[in-house]
Amino acid sequence: MSLLDTLLLPLERLAIAVGARWRKAARWHGPVAAQWRRTWRNPMEWLSLYALVLVLLGIFVIDQPLARLCKESVEGELEGFFKIVTFFGLGGLWLIPSGILTLLFLLGRRVALSPAGRERYTRLAWAPGFLFLSVAISGLIGDVIKFVVGRTRPQMLFDQDLATFEPFTHGWAYNSFPSGHTQTIFAAMVALALVFPRYDRAYLAVALLVAASRVATSVHYFSDVVAGAWLGIFVPLVLARLLAMRQIPVRYHRPHAGGGW
Repeated sequence: MSLLDTLLLPLERLAIAVGARWRKAARWHGPVAAQWRRTWRNPMEWLSLYALVLVLLGIFVIDQPLARLCKESVEGELEGFFKIVTFFGLGGLWLIPSGILTLLFLLGRRVALSPAGRERYTRLAWAPGFLFLSVAISGLIGDVIKFVVGRTRPQMLFDQDLATFEPFTHGWAYNSFPSGHTQTIFAAMVALALVFPRYDRAYLAVALLVAASRVATSVHYFSDVVAGAWLGIFVPLVLARLLAMRQIPVRYHRPHAGGGW
């Protein structure tokens, strides 16, 4: 069986099982749809509640059994695949190019000869600038939380049978919560979805895959990943709202043929 088959077969079986159960649970269709509408109307509030529930469930029920299961079962080509995927959660991969593009557009604004040209470069700068700020701000907040919480990584569970919290502790072994790679990829993908919403499903798929890789490679616990995802979603949404209040839209629109916006 190929690596792709290994990845897709469990997902296909899961989708079939979920679909079958959903069809049987007809009485829940209405309440679930209503809750979905409430979530859509107030996404930050409901997502925060969902994240809190999942984090608590992870810490007290899921984290350690899942970490041991991944340590024992994820190996070979599958482990290699996830180690490649996890690369996309590196902060520099998103911060460096978006920062460079922002500076180039701001430089273009400075040398533009007309007010229309300056306005155009200003709007262009907000696309990579929004991505940069989303990743950077959520990353800084995540680093503070890591230091304050001081959660031990799964490796200490495997080596010393230790799974605890040591607040205000430095070091890689004590900065598991939240997952930095997950925070980075979700912040980047949510920012891209707000700027270029046409490919929002693809962005979500990438974010979920990178998040899964952090658990599959036994670097983080399930709850670490949930918290990182929440942070990566929350910061871009708040930032977009704040910018909208100042009449700064983050969504990219192609300039018209005449050069205006």
